Amino acid sequence: MKRVLVTGSSGKLGKEIVRLLRMNNYNILGIDLIESDTTDEIIDIRDRNIIKEVTKGVDAIIHTAALHGKHTDLNYSRDKFIETNINGTNNLLSASVENRVRKFLYTSTTSIYGTAMVSDKQAVWVDEELIPQPRDIYDITKLTCELLCKDYFEKEGIETTVLRVSRFLPEDDNTKANHRIYRGLDEEDGAKGHQLALEKKFSSFEIYNISNESPFKKDDLSEIYSNPQDVICKYYPEAEEFYRRNNWKYPEKIDRVYSIAKAKRDLNYQPKNNFDTFLK
Repeated sequence: MKRVLVTGSSGKLGKEIVRLLRMNNYNILGIDLIESDTTDEIIDIRDRNIIKEVTKGVDAIIHTAALHGKHTDLNYSRDKFIETNINGTNNLLSASVENRVRKFLYTSTTSIYGTAMVSDKQAVWVDEELIPQPRDIYDITKLTCELLCKDYFEKEGIETTVLRVSRFLPEDDNTKANHRIYRGLDEEDGAKGHQLALEKKFSSFEIYNISNESPFKKDDLSEIYSNPQDVICKYYPEAEEFYRRNNWKYPEKIDRVYSIAKAKRDLNYQPKNNFDTFLK
């Protein structure tokens, strides 16, 4: 594979994808609306004509650019989400057909599972079989883009694959550690997941959860919801002293567990920066 276009190349995940692929001798073209050392051209994915030009000679696209959940808090309109997330994605997919781009990775989000992750009895096991129940315009547009990718795979022959990445927000170390044990993602691991999907040949449309690895099993779902500290210390005895020494707080409850079993099986995805590594 010679040339890869990465959208959103100035974002936290986009930067790591560009850096990792360049280290592995890929020819990368990074595009974004924000300047950075990983962005080669300032390009708006909403501009259909420019997207047609920039995708010429491209072998694969990794599409991370989007308006995110934080933009709902900033009161971005539904129109802006639709213009960027849905229309921008469709522009890239359409250009892929026209310019014979053979592979397309879409960076989606575990957020689209929405209210399907809500239970008042126990934590929810979140694998790819859980049916999304979007909560807001962000979730709605991301799920719509997944369906667009599926349609282009089936009708246009573009090898589209969806990666639902989990949380990697700016957080203090205590919060980050708590999330890393069941719903968080280190950006380097996220980038590795994208590389593995880029290098795999898919004969069917697939969706993968990409998160750090949780130690919890389905048998733990009730206890981690009501008593997470004891379960965390059962799996990681060293956490007790670490939390005490740093005056950290355990999560009051754990309401979900992201399963990456499918990505491990199909992609050989093995995240390195899990909870125990983060503590060290």
